[in-house]
Amino acid sequence: MQLVHKDGLAGAAQASGPTVVIDTFRAFTACAFAIAGGIDRIVLAAELDEARHIAARLPGALLGGEERGIRPDDFDVGNSPGEFRDLGDLRGRILVHRTSAGTRCARAALDAGAVPLWAASLVVAGATFRAIADRDFVTVVPSGRYGTEHAPEDDAVADYFAAELAGTLDAGAIAAAVAATDRAHELAAAPWVHPDDLELCLDVDRFDFAMEVVRAGDLVELRRFD
Repeated sequence: MQLVHKDGLAGAAQASGPTVVIDTFRAFTACAFAIAGGIDRIVLAAELDEARHIAARLPGALLGGEERGIRPDDFDVGNSPGEFRDLGDLRGRILVHRTSAGTRCARAALDAGAVPLWAASLVVAGATFRAIADRDFVTVVPSGRYGTEHAPEDDAVADYFAAELAGTLDAGAIAAAVAATDRAHELAAAPWVHPDDLELCLDVDRFDFAMEVVRAGDLVELRRFD
């Protein structure tokens, strides 16, 4: 398998064919925890007002996400794996999720023709690799911070894939390297971040499912893939 790297929103807009969009801090870690909690559907939005409008037409939907890291006052939940874990049983609920990087990059990649499209983070890295293992080439899109700045925690998932291909995977070393970055220290110190978010984001291969992004009528949904 050949891994082709394209970064951020600009890279997502150039993606085609099999693609993995990565957001470890925190969009696609939060989505994985929502799925693990039993969430029925996750609808991905690119903009805040779009998310509000979608949620308004889906009775009982949770409106989740952030703008530059912070949950808008009218959103039900932030972009936090810790918050979704703490919500408990989410069976039968719909989540409409919008973030500054991950959901926007996923939408841009799908619009560009990236199919099949996967959303990934460290907590689903192994399952995602298994989902793409039979492909000749895969475009890998680290979302980065706000979709425009480098984020080592997203590169770490691409490093995981490369190490799997080389037979040199050391998941613990990958997590430790991310934990030592300035980005990890910033996340841990941010007053608006759940105290467990960093630890949860670094729990490599916590879940045994991948997450596929697909069109569903006029919506874009993220779905569990086993």
